[in-house]
Amino acid sequence: MMVAAAVMTSLTSAASVAADDGVYSVHQLELEQHAGETLAPRVMPQTLPSTTGKDLSRVVYGYYPFWVADLSTIRWDALTHLAWFGVNMTSEGTIDSYHGWPDQDVVDVAHAAGVRVDVTFTLFGNSSIETLCTSASRRATAIDNMVSTMETGNADGISVDFEFVNSDTRQAFVTFIQELRAELNARGHDDAEISIAGPAVDWGEAIDLDALLDAADWYFVMGYGYFWSGSSRAGPIGMLRVTPEWAPFQNHSMVRTIAYYSRMIDADKRRQIIWGVPYYGREWTTASGDIGASTYDSLGAVSYSQSMNDLAGGGIEWLWDEGVAAPWYRWQQNGTWHQVHYADVASLAAKYALALDQDLGGVGMWALNYDKPYSELWDLLQDTFTELPTETEGHRHAPIVIDSLPFHDERDTSEGASHYFNYYSCAPDTPEFGREWVYSIDVCQPGTVLAAVPEYPDRDPDLHLLEAADQNACIDRAHTELEVEVEPGRYLLVVDTYVDMPVELEGTYSLDVDFVPQPGTEGCAGHLSCQDGSCICPTAGTVDCGGSCVDLVSDAAHCGTCGNACAQNETCIAGTCEQGPTQTEAPPQVQSAEGITGDHGGCGCRVAPNREGDGRWLVLLGLAAALRRRPVSD
Repeated sequence: MMVAAAVMTSLTSAASVAADDGVYSVHQLELEQHAGETLAPRVMPQTLPSTTGKDLSRVVYGYYPFWVADLSTIRWDALTHLAWFGVNMTSEGTIDSYHGWPDQDVVDVAHAAGVRVDVTFTLFGNSSIETLCTSASRRATAIDNMVSTMETGNADGISVDFEFVNSDTRQAFVTFIQELRAELNARGHDDAEISIAGPAVDWGEAIDLDALLDAADWYFVMGYGYFWSGSSRAGPIGMLRVTPEWAPFQNHSMVRTIAYYSRMIDADKRRQIIWGVPYYGREWTTASGDIGASTYDSLGAVSYSQSMNDLAGGGIEWLWDEGVAAPWYRWQQNGTWHQVHYADVASLAAKYALALDQDLGGVGMWALNYDKPYSELWDLLQDTFTELPTETEGHRHAPIVIDSLPFHDERDTSEGASHYFNYYSCAPDTPEFGREWVYSIDVCQPGTVLAAVPEYPDRDPDLHLLEAADQNACIDRAHTELEVEVEPGRYLLVVDTYVDMPVELEGTYSLDVDFVPQPGTEGCAGHLSCQDGSCICPTAGTVDCGGSCVDLVSDAAHCGTCGNACAQNETCIAGTCEQGPTQTEAPPQVQSAEGITGDHGGCGCRVAPNREGDGRWLVLLGLAAALRRRPVSD
């Protein structure tokens, strides 16, 4: 069967691209392909969109290539930023092609919808980038041209797509972005945003992300470069994770890339990272139809819409790789195997979930309208980012209350509720970016936290004790047995998955936790609970008055303040003793799972149960999931 490779066929001649290291992104390949084309007439919406109903909770950042013409099929209420692509820059800082910018139709429709427009400036080849960035005069020329071009087209910001920065240009690139920010401010564009397109794999450790994000607003990770046009193997271009089946062919993935970038920055700067996903796939001819088959040739990029058309046509075999959450299809033509690896709703949903678990600022795509006329990818964006779950201390999952010690728990890290912690400050070179379970420990007297997991031959859960929900707040870690002296306070105990590069060693585990108080110290009294290191009354609105928790608003023995007893003919009302009949009979009460219920003077109130303890000073709260252990040592 003959299957088209879509209109996005990539260039086959390496001489036509300028990447010094032989790696060419889809941005560069497709820009080269469309070089010389004039701006196509825009297909306008029947009516201009509006900002009504726009309630996205994260950034959704879409690249709009100049050769894409249709503005009527974009779901504007599911988009926050449009990056117009693109204006070609030279190493001298001049512009050699505007590709039809300014594009007033696009800007007008986007602005009507409340969508910000960034104009994208491209420069490919690390030697060209180095030439530009290491020269103060060339930087000044480039920055003046960029800001003027933004102003001419009435754009809201600038997208810097320089591929790829090398290690020799690391500091000079930071200087370039800092100077761009300063020039925008100097020319009255304090609200103009800067986004930077960055690689899925920073091979030369050339990206000083912390410094860049001090000047730029967004770092857009082009998370679709794990398998590319020149790959010797066929595979998912937007690789979610690496499983044992894929480890012989690929050792990088979305999971690893986020872990790499997140270790460079504080937790709050994660909200400046945008994860880019592919709205396209890639077709190769291969030596076989197997996973990771050797490639003969890359036949080009295949848009999402073209993949849907291919599958609807029949005659091909569709497959789903559960381990990496990726679809692909294959067929034979004239005795030669063809494979197409692409992204669909299920695979993108897995990536969006990870972006949220990692607390990133949002997601984006290359490129808008590559899904036309299908709507399911827009539906997924709106379903995912308009009603986000409640977040808890940097991760998205509320803790599980554990009400007794010693504590024992059994879970599976492959089902871990959290996927937030990656590299810990107490072991900065140890990769722990698999899924984890998180437990919260409240301690109200000095003592020692004890935690243990067994040694496993085929999975590796490790233990980490944190002072806050931040991987830089790690106090200590252990491979199997953790013993840490602590002061009163709240701590997070994380059972995290060690990564035997590049495979996450997930699986079942058992956890035992206990606490040994420091001799001579005392914990909370039996009627009090430990919260955030303090002994407090467990029922909201009550205070400790001489060994019991009372409501100062209505307690006749403690009216307004502890020990202020009302006279026999008085009633405590709103914390004040008032004249009135003495209540001699309490209203009926019913014990329920939610607490003690009754009419309580006709107010219909519900009182939470008083969790009487046995004098313990520790309340454990927990999250849940599962990990795996490496067979030798940590």
